[in-house]
Amino acid sequence: MKVLILIGKVIFGIVFLGLIYILTLFFPQPFFKNKLTVGEVTVYSDEDIPTIKMTEILTTAQERVRKSVIYKKGVKQNIFVANNIWRWRYFSNRLSQVGGLNYVILTHPIFLRKVDIENNRLDGNSGKVAAGDRTLDYFIAHEMTHTLEFQSMDWYKYPFQTNWVLEGYCDYVAHDSKSHEEYLDHYINVAENTGAKYYSRARTMVAYLLENEKINISDIWNKTNDYDSILKLAIPNDKPNIVN
Repeated sequence: MKVLILIGKVIFGIVFLGLIYILTLFFPQPFFKNKLTVGEVTVYSDEDIPTIKMTEILTTAQERVRKSVIYKKGVKQNIFVANNIWRWRYFSNRLSQVGGLNYVILTHPIFLRKVDIENNRLDGNSGKVAAGDRTLDYFIAHEMTHTLEFQSMDWYKYPFQTNWVLEGYCDYVAHDSKSHEEYLDHYINVAENTGAKYYSRARTMVAYLLENEKINISDIWNKTNDYDSILKLAIPNDKPNIVN
């Protein structure tokens, strides 16, 4: 009997801590002392927020998102910048290797790892600054678009979408909705076997479908099983060595 009582207490404790953790994901504000609102976005940070530069960054990100056909006016988005590594690991959990993440199924809070606001940059998992065109305003626009994707489909469908479709469209928007040709030129120069290569490949494929095939984004979400055939058309001579 004592063993059963002990097991019951352990299970209760685990469940209780789990509920507390989920609650902090819904309401992370107490962990971030600084706050700035620009337009439809509020940024919370555990460090000081340079107002002028962050306003510029948020304005750019929102301008890119507003170009999307799935943009919805009035959707408020909260971004939480965890510069402290332990705070980042707490909120990112098993996804701590990424630059940013969006818990869309909750209240779509967006979390970013350590940033350099003055230089419009974000630190990658390696500790080095994310290079090239992966700027801070890019990361913000990318994660904001995930919210719009989630709100543009039946909520239960989002978790079952193939990653390259969702990520490709977010990257397409975050890089200012450029042409397929521009994305293809950029893709060729991205280093192989990197996360940047995967995202560049996905956005080039999405741009091809939007621009060349004239397929709307909701129909592209249904083409997740056509990866190989789309790749051959969008990026000739490439090899589909990354699919998730």
